[in-house]
Amino acid sequence: MESLYEQIYDLDNLNLAWIKAKKGKTKKRYVKRFGKNLEGNLLELQKELKEEIYSPRKLKNFVLRDPKTRKISKSAFRDRVIHHALCNIITPLFEKSFIYDPHANQIGKGTHKALERLDKFKRKVSKNNTQDCYVLKADIKHYFEDVNHEVLIKILDKKIKDEKIIWLIRQVLENFRERERERERSSPNKGMPLGNLTSQFFANVYLNELDQFVKHALKVKYYIRYVDDFVMLHKSKEQLEIWKNRIDNFLNEELKIMLHPNKSQILKLEKGIKFLGFRVFYHHKLIRKSNLNDFDKKFNQMKFLFNEGFLTREKVFESIEGWMAYARHGNTYKYRRHIIRKFSKLFPYEKGNGIRNKSKFQNFIKKVNESELDFSAQKTLFLFVKGKTISEIAKDRCLKEDTVWSHLARLIEHKQIPLVKVLSKDKIYKILSKVYSRKDKLKDVKKRLKNENITYNEMECVMASIKSRGKYKSPS
Repeated sequence: MESLYEQIYDLDNLNLAWIKAKKGKTKKRYVKRFGKNLEGNLLELQKELKEEIYSPRKLKNFVLRDPKTRKISKSAFRDRVIHHALCNIITPLFEKSFIYDPHANQIGKGTHKALERLDKFKRKVSKNNTQDCYVLKADIKHYFEDVNHEVLIKILDKKIKDEKIIWLIRQVLENFRERERERERSSPNKGMPLGNLTSQFFANVYLNELDQFVKHALKVKYYIRYVDDFVMLHKSKEQLEIWKNRIDNFLNEELKIMLHPNKSQILKLEKGIKFLGFRVFYHHKLIRKSNLNDFDKKFNQMKFLFNEGFLTREKVFESIEGWMAYARHGNTYKYRRHIIRKFSKLFPYEKGNGIRNKSKFQNFIKKVNESELDFSAQKTLFLFVKGKTISEIAKDRCLKEDTVWSHLARLIEHKQIPLVKVLSKDKIYKILSKVYSRKDKLKDVKKRLKNENITYNEMECVMASIKSRGKYKSPS
């Protein structure tokens, strides 16, 4: 039977690690380079691990401002394959011991689930918003920089009884320490790089000790953690004060870290608490102003890059779509509608047969009442101009085909795509010959067509084209 360490460098596990490491990055040059000699590279990693001569390469560092400034340390791709191979084997050893309420870096969790959980907790504590509710909102000071290696190894050692795996983990941790030492900023046996898969996993393992203390020693019922940010809810401010002091002592004594003095405070929920980019109140959630300002800056930057030809409309759309999915978790209907109108106005589709009547298009923007509908139609447009059929679009987007047809009719009416791109000239003429007025009802046109194999959706597209032109005379 293979030891745990042997399972890490098993070729099947290394191949799985390669698949995971390249996900979403298949077009990157370093991924293609590694994949050209995949078997040789995996065998080399296997040899290094087997002979215990593996040594990670130097980290590359860059600053990310999205939304706040963070220093990210990027590992070489071959090292990322090792990280996945390691986590594939050791993650199952710890997952069962995690409580339910950490929401970072776990399948099926995330910021949205954490916010939903907070909504549920605040309703329970406040008796459906009828009683006062207090929140301890806390943050750990310089968490990733101050994680103590020896404390972490001690925690890992409880479940990992293989010294060779511990050796490999030390190699990963020491790589960050060596980089910091070169910069003369190091503290002995401290720190993990932001951006590594292993760091994300170790962060949860490290603070699982806090989770267990909170749930079992303090017996806190309403507790949510996202990495090093956590909240506790209770009807008593005094009780939260007691818990805060005990947690601070626990972190100092057991984990060698501390609460951030300026970011750890007890607040009344009615004043709003900042959590995961939102300001949460009893009855609603708002996106923090700093996050809105950051997105505005990003939006203006995308407009500049789009005008200069460095960014496609599709890439802009994908970026905005991600932001809209995030914003949807707050009370942001008017804001989202504003963003969609702004996108449609500043990033018009003009490739090939695109918008030919700009005044009509501007009127279309003004008439938009339902933000979700317009944005959904734009997504349909992207897929349609790529050559996908209506049935394919419906399947990809989990929509009814009738819904896709309605999007196309809306796009035709406002001159974003021409009618001939949707229907054949033969069908268009047959329908037009039976339309006597732009105010004709579809059922009347259908009666005139008699036995012709033409659907209501096709007729609706033709009527949309007629509406876009104003006055109408039948060709018959």
